[in-house]
Amino acid sequence: MAVFYAVLLLVLATIVANTVYPYFPIIPQAFYQIFAGALLSLVPLYHHFVLEPEVFMLLIIAPLMFYDGRNANAKELRENLGSVFSMAVLLAILTVVLMGYLSHAMLTTMPLALAFALAAIVTPTDAVAVSSITTNMAVPQRVMGMLERESLFNDASGLVAFSLALTAFTTGEFSLGNGIKHFLIVFFGGLLIGLILGLVAVWTRLYLVRTGKDSTSVIVPFDVLIPFLIYLAAEHLGLSGILAVVAAGLIYSLSNNQLRLSSTQLQLVSRSTWRILTSILNGFVFVLLGVSLPTVWVNIQQDHTKSIPTYVLLAVILYVVMLALRYLWIRFDWALIHSKPTERRENALIGALSGVHGTITLAMAFSLPLTLHGSTFPLRNSMIFIAAVVIILSLLVPTLLLPFILPTKQLPVDPAEALQERKALVAYATDRLVQENPDYPEQAQKVVEILNSQAMTERPERRKVQELLQQATQIEVETVQELADDGVISSGFANRYVRMLVLKSRMSNNNPFTNLILWLRFVGHRISHSFGRHGRRKRRIAQQQQRLQRHPVSPEQQRLIQQRLQQEQAAPHHGRHKRDPQADKQRRESFLKIEQDVYNNVIAFLTDVSSIENQAEVNSVRNYYNARHRRFMSQETTDQQNELFIQAFQHEYTYIRQKRSAQELSPAMAEELYQQVSTDQMLYMQEIAGEN
Repeated sequence: MAVFYAVLLLVLATIVANTVYPYFPIIPQAFYQIFAGALLSLVPLYHHFVLEPEVFMLLIIAPLMFYDGRNANAKELRENLGSVFSMAVLLAILTVVLMGYLSHAMLTTMPLALAFALAAIVTPTDAVAVSSITTNMAVPQRVMGMLERESLFNDASGLVAFSLALTAFTTGEFSLGNGIKHFLIVFFGGLLIGLILGLVAVWTRLYLVRTGKDSTSVIVPFDVLIPFLIYLAAEHLGLSGILAVVAAGLIYSLSNNQLRLSSTQLQLVSRSTWRILTSILNGFVFVLLGVSLPTVWVNIQQDHTKSIPTYVLLAVILYVVMLALRYLWIRFDWALIHSKPTERRENALIGALSGVHGTITLAMAFSLPLTLHGSTFPLRNSMIFIAAVVIILSLLVPTLLLPFILPTKQLPVDPAEALQERKALVAYATDRLVQENPDYPEQAQKVVEILNSQAMTERPERRKVQELLQQATQIEVETVQELADDGVISSGFANRYVRMLVLKSRMSNNNPFTNLILWLRFVGHRISHSFGRHGRRKRRIAQQQQRLQRHPVSPEQQRLIQQRLQQEQAAPHHGRHKRDPQADKQRRESFLKIEQDVYNNVIAFLTDVSSIENQAEVNSVRNYYNARHRRFMSQETTDQQNELFIQAFQHEYTYIRQKRSAQELSPAMAEELYQQVSTDQMLYMQEIAGEN
């Protein structure tokens, strides 16, 4: 149970960090996740927290690498095999060798084999981390493509080198020939087993689709399980599980046209599932870093050598040397990205700074064994600490420098402009819908409410909402007055309704969300009023009894007075306090009549005043009245409402065609709006099909 709570809190910390990031996107998302993990380390459950390395690689790294391979462009990969080999194999091996000797020279207490293991840990790059840093920057396509392809395979190079170094350290034996042989077997064997099992997985998936077993409850879990099964199979054979899942992902990428021969709903659910899963797992890694750093820090401080400054200095030197090595490698075009001579210097600088270390580096650091021959693994905490500093430096330096080098990314469609056009589109469709369907106001307003909710992203201004509520309240009062003047409802009932309406307006300050407080106070007033009236009756009876004692009367008069007192004492259970079903029915009918007319008049008013500028405020007030009306009238979704949705979507398509014909929309903007409307329509139609 403790493990369950630990994982649950880690996921929650990841979600919180991802939620905060959009408010301050200038800081890379990874830093929020590290900070969230550091806060989580204060929880006693995470004191001396340690994650099993094998579990970490299986549950986190395997699905992430499979997803990267699945989204890789297989055609570009074939065309750039030379660049992939240069960056992911040659440069990776050279980095491990140079960084290994450098680490051993600076930390003489670290055995050479462990120094090579540390170098292998800090070698792999992370294209996902680069993307998070350069979200709003225009990275040259040649450089970004190189980084994405490199990150697919240099992870495996680093992992194989890491495994060789650990084996050499734990056994004390190392042969260059055997090492190269082992490297080739693990590297290419992992690719081969991944290709074979990937083909089997794709064939099985296509078979399930062809035989009609392509429900989301079958295909989505099947796809999610594939990387775990392939990773376990490869590791069981002593091959690279990481390369196996990357190869399987590439098979999925090559089979993309065949895999698309399934329902649209399945494709949407599958993409959404993988996007959410990988987002959580990527954040999970950095949260783990934040959780583990305090424990690592404490363990290092307990070391009598007090080597923290040395470890920080080593991390800085490792990062700077790797930066320089990457710059020279790309500058002299050994990366084979074939940059123009005038662009090589800039591309080299961008490529060097973009060598961000992230998920795999941290994964290998955590995968260091906990024990060796029954004792604590030497320098484990020190190596994790050095790797963490390298990760932070590789995130921090490009965050500070790249904005001065790279121009701001020019999006094909400006998000703010797209939002305004989306609002205008929805406003056009809802106006037409209400005008053409006067006989179905409730159903039309339900459709309007849903369409508006899909187009709104900003919060409404409180002041404007209050002004609209004041005007809506005035319309309610006028509606009730008209009903009373026409004799539809009694004047007494109208007065009570208006008093309650004014009272609600005062107490809630025109805020519809405080109606609960109003209701509680109203009920409390009714109860206290009832008890107060009953108490006054009892006091009056007691006073009359005292008066009789002071002024005696005849026996006949006394009998009549006692009879009246007994009737008053029994009054709470008889007479005028007995409920009249006919009167209750009449009051209910009067209230429903008021509600219906008020709703129609208020909605008509909101439709008239609605514009693109005040759409958020109008929707807020409309949603309040729609919710109140449904609560009292018990409206349900009907076939008529479904028909209205279809009409609304057709109006939206009409708006786009008209604007495009008038050349008031760019082709990119029109395409963006078409995709949004198509997605909304598809999801709604699938929802209807599911209900039926």
